[in-house]
Amino acid sequence: MTVITDGDAIALTLRDFEQSSLNGKHQAAVGMFLRTNDADLLAPFEGRSVIDAAGKAHPLETDPNALYRIDNAGGEEFHQIYRLIT
Repeated sequence: MTVITDGDAIALTLRDFEQSSLNGKHQAAVGMFLRTNDADLLAPFEGRSVIDAAGKAHPLETDPNALYRIDNAGGEEFHQIYRLIT
């Protein structure tokens, strides 16, 4: 799954369904934020992380400026996520 973390969108294998579900909710919130510019949509994910299959935590990105940079970078992965949740 692609995870938006540390100012980037990276592909990770997440530990379990719970982690994948949290990541999916975060991706949906990011997509809605990018469409509406409502930063309050990101608040439930502040300070939260997803855990990959190796047990490493990856903090979910909630900085609006970082999310705009990722979106504007034109990375194919990020646009695939955006397309899937719209």
